[in-house]
Amino acid sequence: MNRKEFDNRGNQNYFRRSNANKRNGDFEPEFDAELESNSGSQMSHPRRSPDNVGGVNASTCQKLADIIGGEVVTSTPVCVVMRLRDIKATILGRRTRSPLALPFMLSFENNGLNLGETVLLQKEVNPMLDALRRRGLIVTAFHNHWLFDEPRLMYMHWENVGMDPFTFARNSIEAAREAGLF
Repeated sequence: MNRKEFDNRGNQNYFRRSNANKRNGDFEPEFDAELESNSGSQMSHPRRSPDNVGGVNASTCQKLADIIGGEVVTSTPVCVVMRLRDIKATILGRRTRSPLALPFMLSFENNGLNLGETVLLQKEVNPMLDALRRRGLIVTAFHNHWLFDEPRLMYMHWENVGMDPFTFARNSIEAAREAGLF
């Protein structure tokens, strides 16, 4: 059984009520079909092909990467784009340039779900939080990933349902620029 709710910014949220007989990870096709048909996304839902999986083809995924000044990580099964932050950081006393440590990353799914994550310095946390929220993006998590890192690296996650991918990418990178990340 499904339930739809709206947050105070008009984003539609979907909740799946648990069925005690189902194991975690079991899919409910009727839920997924409803989510895709009601996502409010302005993105089309073309048939899947090797060059067009998840509703965002490789060419569109590259355009989304260009918006943030990054590159395509993968365009299948969903479009994931990333730009690395230029932070001189160490973990366990070793310099890191790992995308696991220094990402500004976005993903786009054909059901209208858009997700973002970035690494932040402590002084960037409140400006980024404010900038994302001003653009109607829901901040869902803020935490650390590593122990013994220098400077202290923190990670923020945000999401939106229904905003078209190009608007989500522009809003995300504009928030990052406003907060001084780039």
